[in-house]
Amino acid sequence: MTDILNALILSGHMTREHDNEFRSFRQHNQWLTSVLEDTGRFRVRVVEDPRGLGASVIDKYDVVIVVFEGRDGYHEKAVGFGAETDAALLKFVREDGKGMVWFHGSAVQEDDWGYPEEYNTMRGAKLSVPTGLRPRPWGEALLQTAEPRHPITEGISNTWTVTGDDILTGVELHEGAEVLLSVFDDLESYEQAPMWPMSHYPVAIPPEGPSGLPGINTLQPLAWINNYGNGRSFTITIGHDIDTFRRIEFIRMFPRGVEWAATGKVTLEGPDRRGERRFLPWPYYNQEG
Repeated sequence: MTDILNALILSGHMTREHDNEFRSFRQHNQWLTSVLEDTGRFRVRVVEDPRGLGASVIDKYDVVIVVFEGRDGYHEKAVGFGAETDAALLKFVREDGKGMVWFHGSAVQEDDWGYPEEYNTMRGAKLSVPTGLRPRPWGEALLQTAEPRHPITEGISNTWTVTGDDILTGVELHEGAEVLLSVFDDLESYEQAPMWPMSHYPVAIPPEGPSGLPGINTLQPLAWINNYGNGRSFTITIGHDIDTFRRIEFIRMFPRGVEWAATGKVTLEGPDRRGERRFLPWPYYNQEG
């Protein structure tokens, strides 16, 4: 039997987009926990106050999943984990050879927030207003699985859609990072949007308008992996809404990405829905996938 991997979710301080009367970051934590533990490969624990957490706690785990923004709104300056936690997390990956997963908006990092620049190096990317970071106009998005395939994306559809997600583009990818999933960031969507950008989200729009946005009319990364020291990082910026969590491609891809971050290998194949197993409820692994 494959060993159980211990995963720690660092959460607790999210923007109002993920913590309001209609949506709670705790739902995200529950969905992530369900998708991972249902495979039978992971045991997940959640910490909602990670600031000041030290190596004595973090080192007990195989992989850390960040679901943390450190601010109430997108126009506010984030407050990070603190020096002790930052040092423990960097050591956890770089020296101990373990894994970090950056989920959805947790990958965003502005220069004046006080986070170590090494987090960008770990992620293999920078996501900030100066890089052109922006949410695409809201609606259905056609995602493209990158070629050539990595074991994380083996067998996943070439293209698939999500609805109601925050599709973040304008990512500055570092050399060595490997893209797993992308979206074509077409100018037409911006020009036809009834309102863009939304007032709650800061975007640096060039004088010529959306046509001058970095990366416009190109494939933009939504999920990627990166080696950092002895360890690994997996970043995935989709996952705003339950619709994404119900996509079979996400259900297969996310646990594999977490497993790869933790071990450098992928053993999970995806839920088996043949025969009587077709009646199993979401997320369809039910400990035996």
